Amino acid sequence: MRVGMQGKIVLLYSLLILFAMQLGGVYLVRSLENYHLRNFAASQNAQAELLGNFLRRYLLEDEQQPEQVSQLISDFWEGSPVTEIMVLDRHGRLLGGPEQRSFSLLGGRVIQDDVLLALTGNRMETVRADPQTGGRYHYLALPVKDDNTVVGVVFLRSSLEHIYITLREIKFMLLSGWLVVLAISIVIGFLLTRTITQPIREVTSRAAAMAGGDFSQQITVRAQDEIGELGRMFNYLAARLQSTLHEMSAEKNKVEAIINYMTEGILAFNKDGRAIHLNPAAQKILQQAGIPSQPGLTAEIILGGLFSSHELNHLLACTAPVIREIQLEKPQARTLQVYFVPFSGNEGQQGMLVVLHDVTRDRAYTRMQQEFVANVSHELRTPLTTIKNYVETLLSGAQEKPAVRDRFLQVLDKETDRMVKLVRDLLTLSRLDSLKEGRLKEEVKVGELIEDVLEQVALEGESRGIQLQAVLPEQPLIVYLERDMVAQVLLILLDNALKYTAAGGEVEVSVALREGGWLYITVKDTGIGIPAEELERVFERFYRVDKARSRNSGGTGLGLSIARQLVEAHGGTITLRSSLNKGTEATICLPLELRGLAKNENIVTPMQGSENIERAL
Repeated sequence: MRVGMQGKIVLLYSLLILFAMQLGGVYLVRSLENYHLRNFAASQNAQAELLGNFLRRYLLEDEQQPEQVSQLISDFWEGSPVTEIMVLDRHGRLLGGPEQRSFSLLGGRVIQDDVLLALTGNRMETVRADPQTGGRYHYLALPVKDDNTVVGVVFLRSSLEHIYITLREIKFMLLSGWLVVLAISIVIGFLLTRTITQPIREVTSRAAAMAGGDFSQQITVRAQDEIGELGRMFNYLAARLQSTLHEMSAEKNKVEAIINYMTEGILAFNKDGRAIHLNPAAQKILQQAGIPSQPGLTAEIILGGLFSSHELNHLLACTAPVIREIQLEKPQARTLQVYFVPFSGNEGQQGMLVVLHDVTRDRAYTRMQQEFVANVSHELRTPLTTIKNYVETLLSGAQEKPAVRDRFLQVLDKETDRMVKLVRDLLTLSRLDSLKEGRLKEEVKVGELIEDVLEQVALEGESRGIQLQAVLPEQPLIVYLERDMVAQVLLILLDNALKYTAAGGEVEVSVALREGGWLYITVKDTGIGIPAEELERVFERFYRVDKARSRNSGGTGLGLSIARQLVEAHGGTITLRSSLNKGTEATICLPLELRGLAKNENIVTPMQGSENIERAL
């Protein structure tokens, strides 16, 4: 069943009113209930305390006087809403109460939770429902004390039904009022929403007429509100539609402007094969290839240098989009994707649109990816082949020879570690390639960072007989860095330095703060060095200067590539200087946002001169 906007508005309007009345009524009834209950409880407390004061002298006597206690209770019973009164001595024995109630006989002990707690000196007050009648009662057990000693208990149970009868009458009056108000609200809602929906229906019918092609439709505006504004906008729309038809020709010029500034080359040929449009990008591509590119030339002249005559005729005659890929050798090697897209009008095919898309960079990336996969496959093939051969040898019976088995297992462990390291490095590179946001920088003490890194490689350096040392500023230098990132770079550089430094050599890590706000960390060794012609290539993935030694030491050829990406992700640079048989020096240059000295808490900014920097170092 379709519900119109008028019905929806009235329904929503009525529900809001009903919700408001319900919320207000609940709050009012709850407030009245709490008010009456508080007043009733206060009254019962006052009566109980008064009765307790009168009874105290009877309770203090060694021989209680049940007659006087019962008489006193009867005086309180008359005209009181209390339905039950009991007076108990300090031992919980009943001294007096209404004769018509079915409680224990006088002198008997009353065992009830409220009474027992009151005998301990605690006043107990609660509201409970009678399990048999369902009526709600107010229970009060008040201890009677003499010098902080409980000498008796006054127990009162009072009916609350007169309060809830009053509340039910109030609820009935509220409900009756709500129904009357809701009915009136619904009638008023229908009258109000009609003033909204009727003009909307008129606008809908006029819009349907305009959809049929009649743009002379006008609406009579009768109000100055939003509905009247809608009518005026409708009239304005009808007038604008007429002018829009004339503006469409101007849009054609805009489209041409967009085409002219596209990076892809676009050529349009008419059905006779003559160029009717060439955008600047197309002219630039063709001119660089030495091909004429003026409007009016035939497709054979413009594209004849790119395709054979037979293939070109076939492409120009196609009735569906076709893609070809060609190679241009001058002025430099480039790869172009050429799209042939026929365009048509009311009289059939009108011509051919040719789009030249330079995909040289994409193909270069594809080749790099293929080379990367080939390198990974090559790096994994060698350890996998070794593992397979050794496993086959062990399965063939070599495992029965402990010496051979242990040697084979050591080789297998070494090759497995090599593959694990390779995979871990590849995952690190993948994570760095997808890194889009900088990591959180933190306050770092450079000296502590260097010492922590050196401590991690100290055992390896000691086992190789290489001396490790750090050259740090006299005063602790505090900077803001991505600590883990810089630590990983240092570990990579130190690992290479230790691998390619002979026993008795030295590895030194030094720190310097240069003018302009740059932190320099240098790792210098006395190892075998790197040939000058290899320095630029060592940062390539899987590239090794000494491939045999790198594999034997477990190297993957990815360490320096990871280090460069980590440093560049930090916004810095890494450089190498090396001499054969003299050593290698790797320098990390990192930009600093904020840096200071730990002792005097001076802040060194990039705008300060060299005097403060020299003092810091």
